[in-house]
Amino acid sequence: MKNSSFSVIVPTFNVQDYVVKALDSVFVQDYENFEVIVVDDASTDSTAQKIEEFIEHSQKSDSERIKFIKCEVNGGLSTAREEGLKYAKNEWILFLDSDDWYNEGLFRKLNKVIQNNPDINIIEFNFDFIDEYTRNKRIAYGNRGVSGIRKSAEENIMTALAVWNKCFKKSFLDNLNLPPIPRTVLDDAPFSICALLTAKYFYWLNFIGYGYIERNNSLSKQLSMYSRVFSSIAFIEKELKRLNSYDEIQFKVISLNLMSSNLRRHNDSLEYKNFYDECKKMFRSFDLKKEIKTPMIYNYRFYKRVLLYPYWLFKLRIKISNSERFFRKKIKNFILSRGSK
Repeated sequence: MKNSSFSVIVPTFNVQDYVVKALDSVFVQDYENFEVIVVDDASTDSTAQKIEEFIEHSQKSDSERIKFIKCEVNGGLSTAREEGLKYAKNEWILFLDSDDWYNEGLFRKLNKVIQNNPDINIIEFNFDFIDEYTRNKRIAYGNRGVSGIRKSAEENIMTALAVWNKCFKKSFLDNLNLPPIPRTVLDDAPFSICALLTAKYFYWLNFIGYGYIERNNSLSKQLSMYSRVFSSIAFIEKELKRLNSYDEIQFKVISLNLMSSNLRRHNDSLEYKNFYDECKKMFRSFDLKKEIKTPMIYNYRFYKRVLLYPYWLFKLRIKISNSERFFRKKIKNFILSRGSK
């Protein structure tokens, strides 16, 4: 049986210190049938030069599988991904963020799933979170312990927010025909949520195939995230209705996840306070006590705190929680450093 073919889309912007490791992680795979489409989103550092040097010093068989596209104007992450999709020729699509990497064996594992399940549209896989500075690592879903076909997005709703831990069937994405993702919405969540809720069924691969770096200056930690959350919710609702995939309860759960995950990124800005107030208004319109069917206890507790706590108490709880995590990291690093001596 013919092996599946993969197109790996790598959007880059000012990642001169990371991009070579990302590209290396594709070419060390024990698999041959893939192409790499690198889209540089008008970087102002030496990212483009690093990519060109990587191509130049690669073996001919590897360099011939790389297509390098340079954008003259910075359009944002989603725009770069969409540009890469235009050039993708293979059956399955992966998106690799240029400061992350694939773990060895991922393509072979994906191919095995595809050969045994020819009708699936999306494969999700597990990943590691790595803190850029402490180098602490944790498995994202280490206690899941399940592989196989998933017929309900509610079962996997907590993994729905990322694009990079998924492998998409290209014909499915073509039929999905999502409009361009505007810069006013989040880059990952609208795309992946609309895809997951439209797919007839998908597959969860319990394999740690991806290394995700948490960087303090990453887009996900910028203040502009707050203003993009509600635009994302509106985009998702509109597209799910267009695709006849809208379910009110699922949509509420998704909205709760998007708001809760960003409420945890507290800072003392007026923008955060306004975001909190808007979340509280939306939470009041939810009646989730009997409606939540997915195991998302932490976010449900968060939802209740927003409703019940005054702002000063809610803010204090977040600060205490963040401080506890900080000191736990410090203690863990101290113990590890002592043990290595």
